[in-house]
Amino acid sequence: MGLPPRLGLPTPAFMTSSAVPVPMPLEVPAGILGPDPVTMQVHAFLLHHSGGLVLVDTGMDVDGSALDQALATSGATWADVSDIVITHAHPDHIGALGHVRDRARTARLLAHPAEQIDGARPLLDRQLIAGHLVALETPGHTPGHLSLIDEGTGELLIGDCLGSIDGRLVRAPAPFTTDALTAETSIARLGTFRGTRMLFSHGDELEDPWEQYDRLLN
Repeated sequence: MGLPPRLGLPTPAFMTSSAVPVPMPLEVPAGILGPDPVTMQVHAFLLHHSGGLVLVDTGMDVDGSALDQALATSGATWADVSDIVITHAHPDHIGALGHVRDRARTARLLAHPAEQIDGARPLLDRQLIAGHLVALETPGHTPGHLSLIDEGTGELLIGDCLGSIDGRLVRAPAPFTTDALTAETSIARLGTFRGTRMLFSHGDELEDPWEQYDRLLN
């Protein structure tokens, strides 16, 4: 299956965002991102489609309260969630998976097989979810790390391939990256989709992500 024709093109002005970030606080111990502890955010995402919602990742909090609130705010319930997509199996991305599976009982759980998530259906490169969301294999951070692109809105959800700190585009911390060389290859692949809106699992959206991307790689 080939990539949908709009992938990699700038988002047309008439398209609106479908991705709703669900931010949750995350405490990073001293020595990982610097000499001091760091408080940052991890994002799950809710993506609307004609048949309901796709949830991307779950955050770290076991009780899933932030996800419950996000659904309520959007006027939805767990019954509206058709698919649960896991970018990778680090604890800050699957912490509430038990809560989610208990609530969204009819939803499909999707992840790359290399992440070894019990009960997940295999999600591989270029497979479609909900008709317009395309999975992209971007390993390195973890063996089965996935990114996603919404061909309807031009939004590129890159998981932990890259993040932002204080307005700067940054690589994932080396201690949490399985294979740095493979991660660089995956980061380079993201350039195929230049002009899309880049959404991070960690950090705020940037006004100039692709300009910073060029500087980071060069």
